[in-house]
Amino acid sequence: MTAMELAIQNGFFKAPTPAGLDIGIAARSANKLDYSGDTAIVRLREKKLLAAHIGIPAEQIFSLNQVHGDTIIEIDRSSPGSEPWVAEADGMLTAFPELCLVIRTADCVPVFVYDKTRRVLGAVHSGWRGCRLDIAGKLVDLMRRRHGSSPGDLAAFILPGIGPNSYTVNEDVASLFPGHAGRNEGSTRLNLPGIIRESLLKRGLHSERILTAGRCTLEERDIFYSHRAGHTGRNLNFGMMSSVGS
Repeated sequence: MTAMELAIQNGFFKAPTPAGLDIGIAARSANKLDYSGDTAIVRLREKKLLAAHIGIPAEQIFSLNQVHGDTIIEIDRSSPGSEPWVAEADGMLTAFPELCLVIRTADCVPVFVYDKTRRVLGAVHSGWRGCRLDIAGKLVDLMRRRHGSSPGDLAAFILPGIGPNSYTVNEDVASLFPGHAGRNEGSTRLNLPGIIRESLLKRGLHSERILTAGRCTLEERDIFYSHRAGHTGRNLNFGMMSSVGS
C-alpha cells in the first residue's frame, strides 16, 4: 500500500499532489467552528472557513448532505454554490477548475480521484455502507463514462478515516466484506481503506497511484474529529483543480 505523507500548512493538512491539484483537510487545528447551532448556518460557516484558506469565493465551494448512499452528482458553473449544500448525495465530480469539492467526515473515509489527462476531479464519502455500495468504484465508472477517463491516468487519494485497528463492527457487517475483517482483542475490526483500495485496483488503477494516508481518526482524536470519540465537529476534506497554466 502506497503511503501518503500529509504536511501541515497554517493548521491545515495538505496531501502531496501533482501540479494543478490541491487536496487538503481542515481538521481540529483549523476547524474550530461551533457545531451546536443551526445546521445550515454551520455549513455556510464551513464554506467561509475554507474560502478564506483557499482564496476563492464561498460560492465556488460545494458540500453535500451526505446520507451513506451511492449517488454521485456532477458539479459545473451553474451549480447552486450559494446554498449550504448542493444536493443529497455522497459523491461529486467536476471538470471545472477552481470549483472546490468538500467531503465532510468524522470517521468515514474520504476519497478523491483525479484524472490528470482529462482534468477531472471526483470525491466520495465512504463508510461501511458506502463501501458496500462500492461508491469509490462507481466514481471511477462515472469518470470513464462521462469524461472518457482511462484508469491508467487516474490517481486516488484515500484520506484519514477510522483505521483497521480501531473500527469495531458486528459480525453481520464484517460478513459483507470477506478478507477485510479480523479479530483483535476480542472484537471484530474492519479495514475500510483496504476495501476502497481493492475496489480501485479492480477498476484498473495502478497500485502506486493509490495513495493512502494510513492515519486513524479515532486513534488520533486529538488531531482529527471522530464520531466514535464523541465529537460533533467534522473534518473538512477538500479538493480543487487550479486553472491550467496558473
